[in-house]
Amino acid sequence: MSVPVWYLLLSASPYPIMRNRYRLIARGLAVLVFGLPFQAEAQTVVVRVVERESMQPTFGALAYLVDAGGGTVKNTLTDERGRALFTNVPAGAYRVRVEMIGMSTAESDLFDLRSGMTHTDEFRLESSAIQLEGLEVELEAGRCRVRPGGEGLVVAQVWDEARKALSAAAFTDQRGTYRYELIRYERQLNRGGVILDEQQVKREGYMATPFESRPADDLAINGYVQRDGRDYVYYAPDADVLLSDEFLDAHCFRLAGRDPATNFVGLGFEPTGDDKSVPDIAGTLWIDSETAELGWLDFQYQFLQPEMMTPDVGGRVDFERMPNGMWIVPEWWIRMPVMSTQTDFQGNTLPYVAQYHQTGGLVVAAREAGGRSLGQRAETGGIEGVVTDSLGAPMRGVRVGVIGSNQEVYTTAEGSFSITGLTAGRYQVRFVASDLEQLGFLPEPVTRDVIRGEMSSLEYHMPSIGDVFFEACRGTERAEASAVLMGTVVDSRGRPVPDATVRIQWVGYFAGGGGDIEINNLPLLGETTDGFEATAEQSGAFRFCNVPTGQRITMYAVHGDSRSDDFELTIPSYEVGVVRVLEISPR
Repeated sequence: MSVPVWYLLLSASPYPIMRNRYRLIARGLAVLVFGLPFQAEAQTVVVRVVERESMQPTFGALAYLVDAGGGTVKNTLTDERGRALFTNVPAGAYRVRVEMIGMSTAESDLFDLRSGMTHTDEFRLESSAIQLEGLEVELEAGRCRVRPGGEGLVVAQVWDEARKALSAAAFTDQRGTYRYELIRYERQLNRGGVILDEQQVKREGYMATPFESRPADDLAINGYVQRDGRDYVYYAPDADVLLSDEFLDAHCFRLAGRDPATNFVGLGFEPTGDDKSVPDIAGTLWIDSETAELGWLDFQYQFLQPEMMTPDVGGRVDFERMPNGMWIVPEWWIRMPVMSTQTDFQGNTLPYVAQYHQTGGLVVAAREAGGRSLGQRAETGGIEGVVTDSLGAPMRGVRVGVIGSNQEVYTTAEGSFSITGLTAGRYQVRFVASDLEQLGFLPEPVTRDVIRGEMSSLEYHMPSIGDVFFEACRGTERAEASAVLMGTVVDSRGRPVPDATVRIQWVGYFAGGGGDIEINNLPLLGETTDGFEATAEQSGAFRFCNVPTGQRITMYAVHGDSRSDDFELTIPSYEVGVVRVLEISPR
C-alpha cells in the first residue's frame, strides 16, 4: 500500500535535565544584550486595503513588503478591517504590493523607511473579472510558446488568479501551526470506482498543514511516483510545488475550457520536454469564473509503465478560503492502481489494473493555536430514503447497509432509513428483507454518489416473493402442476452452510425413461432432470424448479458427516412456490 506524505508537528518541552543549562545560557545572553549600546527604534509599515467602489475593507488580501531589489521581505494577509501590519522592519527603501483574488494588483512607489518611522499607505483595489477566450498553445523546444497576437494574456490572467490563491495557501502553511481535526481514509475500489472497502481514522493535533508534498526539486529529479522497496509511493503537489520554478519550468499551461457542472474556468498543464523516464503529472487548476477563487486541482500521473496507465490513476487537491481569510487544503485524495495478471491463449502473462487503492483526507475543523476557529466544515455526507414493497406500501425492518462500511440500519415503520458519516465517494447500498433472505435472495446493490455535506436520496422497491419465484426459474421450461421450492441451509447457530447437498424425493414420479422412482433408491440426476438434487450456494441458498404439486415430498440436506432431519411437505396446486429452511446438525 502506498501513501503520500503528511507531517504532524507537535511541540514538546525540553527534557527536565536540560532546563538549568538553558536558563544559564539565557542569563548570559541577557548580560550581553544589556551591555550593548541602546538599539535604534524599530520601524513599522501600516497598510489599509479597500474596494474602490464600495470603500469597504478588503479582508484576506495578500500584502507584500518588497525591498528595492524586488525581493519579498515580509508578507501577511489583511484582517477584517482591511489592515496589514509590518513591524520590526529595518531602515531602508521599500515598496508595498497588494493582491487579492478577483481584483487588480496594486503597488506603491518606492519609499524610504528611516529610523523610528511609521509609514502608512492605502490601496483601493478594482474588480478584475476573467474573460475566457479561444487560445492555441503549442510546445516548442520543451517549453510553451503562445502564438503571437496577445492571446497569451488570457492564460496569464487565469494563472495570476490561481497564483494568488496558491500564494495565500502557502502563506497559511508558513505562518504557523493550527489545530486540525482530520479524517484519513483508505479505500479499495473496483474498476468502476465503486467503494468495496473503507477504513477511516480520525486524528486531531497541531500541524503546519494537513497535507504536504515532497519538495519541488525532489519531485523534479525523482518523480511524482517513487520506489520504496517493493512498493510505489505516489505524491500530489501542494501550493509550494505548484508555485516553484522547478514546476513552472517543466510544465506547459493552456486554457482547458469550462467545467459544465460548476462553470469554473480550467487552466490545464502538462509536462514538457522529451525525458519520460521520470513519472510526472498533468492536470487542471479550476478557477471560479465569477469570484476568480481557486477551487481545486485534478491531475493524472504520466510516464508510468503502460499497463498502469488509466484515466483514473491520479488525484485531486481542493483549496478553500476560510472565514478568517486563510487558505487551506480541506480535502485531497490519490488513486493508485492495484495490479494483477492474466494469461492469454498463448500462455503469456499480462499485467492489468484489477482495482484501485485510494488514500485521502478531509479536514473537519481548523483552529488557531489560541483556540479561535478558522471555520467549521461540513464533515461528511450520507444516504437516506424509503423502502416499499411491490405494492408501494412501506416496509419495516429491512436491513440497509453500505458495502465497504460497517454501518447498517433497519427501516422504520414508515419504511425510512438514514446512513450518515460517509465521506464523499461512490457507494453500493444493499437491502435485505428477512423473508426474502430465507429464499436466498439478495437484491443487486444500488449505486449512489455521496457528496460532502449532503444527503443523497434513494427510494427502493422490494420485489414480492412471487417475483422472486419467477426470477429464480426464469428461462427454465415449467411443467404443468409444478411449483418452485426454495430455501437456505443453516447450521445450529443460524449461519449459512455453503456447498451443502439438498435432495428431494417423492413417490409416483415418472423418470424420463419410464418407470417409478423408489424412495429408497433415488438416483442422482444431472442437469437434464433438474429438481432432484441441488448444491447450496455460498449464502446457503438452494432452489428447485418443476417440483410436482399435490405430492408428498421428503427433503433433507447433507454436508460432510452432518445431516438435517427429513422434512415432509405437500405443495398445494394453487401455490407458485414455497420456502423452507433446513438446519444441519452433526451426526
